[in-house]
Amino acid sequence: MADDDILATLTYDSAKALVGRTYRVRVDNRTVDLTVTSVVRAAEHGPRPKELSRDSFSIFFRGPAEVPLPQRMYALAGASESFANLFIVPVGRTQDGCDYEAVFT
Repeated sequence: MADDDILATLTYDSAKALVGRTYRVRVDNRTVDLTVTSVVRAAEHGPRPKELSRDSFSIFFRGPAEVPLPQRMYALAGASESFANLFIVPVGRTQDGCDYEAVFT
């Protein structure tokens, strides 16, 4: 699957298989690893609008605490698939690491 196709074709069910996988992100002159910690379906608020081709869901990642990433687009490279342009948002930080969310609609 081409890098730009995965964002259009990824579904909640197929994304659940990504839990535990690690992706590399290049930031300036550093490489940061982000690990998928969970995939969560968006709350059901009635039938899905016909304009949406899939159920909405979020992929949550954890990265190192010492390298917080700002909200923006990133290229995530994995062993078997990559995300060429994924918008991630920081959603929390603990001593264990920084947590990020990518929303799919």
